[in-house]
Amino acid sequence: MHRWFSFVALLVLLIAFRLVGAWQGWMNVSPLPALFLLCMVCFKGHDRWLLPLGAWVISDPLLNLFYGQELLVWDQLGLLLGLGASVSLVPWVKASFSFGRACLGSVLAAVVFYLVTNTISFFALPEFYERSWQGFVRAQWTGPVGFGPTWVFLRNACAANLLFTTLFLLALRPLSSYLPAPLAGSPSR
Repeated sequence: MHRWFSFVALLVLLIAFRLVGAWQGWMNVSPLPALFLLCMVCFKGHDRWLLPLGAWVISDPLLNLFYGQELLVWDQLGLLLGLGASVSLVPWVKASFSFGRACLGSVLAAVVFYLVTNTISFFALPEFYERSWQGFVRAQWTGPVGFGPTWVFLRNACAANLLFTTLFLLALRPLSSYLPAPLAGSPSR
């Protein structure tokens, strides 16, 4: 019972954070990419998919309503592919798990997510991006005319993933458990 209460409480917090972030205008400050990666690294079994997928499946249609879009839009497929691609880093993070490797993995997951979703946008939105190298670079860096530069999304995603990875790992174990043990025979103070 306690496990499900914690699960539901965390799920509600994640959904609330995404909705408050949209309401406040935070650009791409979401815990989901870091959560997908870390749930795959730190948890075992099929349950490790429940929390990140539940948070995404519930919050994404609510965000679409907030932005005045239909409940289900094609963008969600691109987001899911981006999240799936970021999960490809799981074996690397697990190979020699440490606090630093998990943080670096979460930043790399943000970069992978960004590249995948912006590449999909390049191909799926011909009204915004011309089919050329310059159009591809625009999709990856400056974004379509009239919108903010896409590099801001990358910066915010990297910062958010780093923040949420740190919080997630500290919630699992205290910081001292990630630090190396003192050398044997060294004097303690």
